[in-house]
Amino acid sequence: MNTPLESQLKMHKKVSLTNLYFNRFLAVRYATAFFLFINLYWAVFLLGSLSIAIALPLLLIVMATLTSFEQIKLYRNHKNHLRYARLLYRTLLISIIVLMVLIYTPLFHFFFPFLKNSPEAVNIILGILAASLVFTIFILIKLKKIERNEDKHFKRIQAYQEIIN
Repeated sequence: MNTPLESQLKMHKKVSLTNLYFNRFLAVRYATAFFLFINLYWAVFLLGSLSIAIALPLLLIVMATLTSFEQIKLYRNHKNHLRYARLLYRTLLISIIVLMVLIYTPLFHFFFPFLKNSPEAVNIILGILAASLVFTIFILIKLKKIERNEDKHFKRIQAYQEIIN
């Protein structure tokens, strides 16, 4: 028969493992929130300019929202393969690379009609896109490692499981 202390300890172990598995995706959650708000601001500026290019940030916002819901589900139902997250970050990778090329063309005003096409503006946008590209690549690598159980968090979880069992 389980004593209250034993059942409480068992519950604590279960919650600890759930939290550890959930925290494997902490960087993904923060990066998703970052990109959600970056695209939200971009969409608001494009809305003020009445540009049809608003479709791109709106698509990315929808994808980031789906990724966020997928992340929330992870707490109850852990899995390694996140379909929406991989789709979002692959789409971001392609979008960022395309935008990095397009800012040097006359299409600059199509995607950034609220900015003056000056070397300073292009350099600032290029810097933001370059930083976003680095984050995106980092998250794609992290997602691949998690999918293969090659991430550091998984090794810590295994060590923790050995200790508590």
